[in-house]
Amino acid sequence: MKRKISIGLLLIIFIIVLSFYTFKYLSNTNNPNLLSNLEGTIYFIERIDGTLTLFKSDAALKNKTLLYSHKGKGKDSLGGYNDNIWGFHYDQTNKTISFIAMDNGSWSLFSLKEGEEKPTLLQKDVMEISTDYIQDQSENVSVISRKGSLYLLEDGKEKTIKKFYGIYDSKFTGYRPIGLSPDGKYLIYFSMEHATPIGAIFEGLVKDSVGNMYIMDLSTLESTKYVNAYQIQWIMD
Repeated sequence: MKRKISIGLLLIIFIIVLSFYTFKYLSNTNNPNLLSNLEGTIYFIERIDGTLTLFKSDAALKNKTLLYSHKGKGKDSLGGYNDNIWGFHYDQTNKTISFIAMDNGSWSLFSLKEGEEKPTLLQKDVMEISTDYIQDQSENVSVISRKGSLYLLEDGKEKTIKKFYGIYDSKFTGYRPIGLSPDGKYLIYFSMEHATPIGAIFEGLVKDSVGNMYIMDLSTLESTKYVNAYQIQWIMD
């Protein structure tokens, strides 16, 4: 009985490893030179040591800067801490960032002048904020996901820009559009990095997160890894 279990486990691991590397080969997403063509500045939330934290970087990811961490400041109503930043908006005119974080048991709105370290509490009991995150559609271009593959819709025409090869599952496999750059030349998308659901599930048991963010040049359809952000606001200088 134990031998059968061991053989079955080894077979599952073999299938997972094989599907992972096959998927990576078919994805062809190793084009780091693509980043050098990116213009503008991105503001984004990234999980660091379990906490959603606010960062800034040039779009080419050469100068990543920590803007604000709420670590140790998000005391909740139960005596614990929730130090996550859940939403933000950067005001380009005033160079000010508004964001929502926990304050003594209440989700609250804060304001932080770029370059400052200590935010100002604006209002308590706030759950929503106006944002300007990148979107998967612009005035005449949009990107959709269907059965894990990505399609570009432009001027009434549909074009496949990223084909998913594998067993599609909406939770565990496939590609998902995140948003377009302000000039519409690039697409940021998320990949679960697996050809089968079992591979994603298995990786999720041993890692905090599964998948990676990528950026694609829509003129060449080449992609490369990008920052693993939860929300992104892209500013053109």
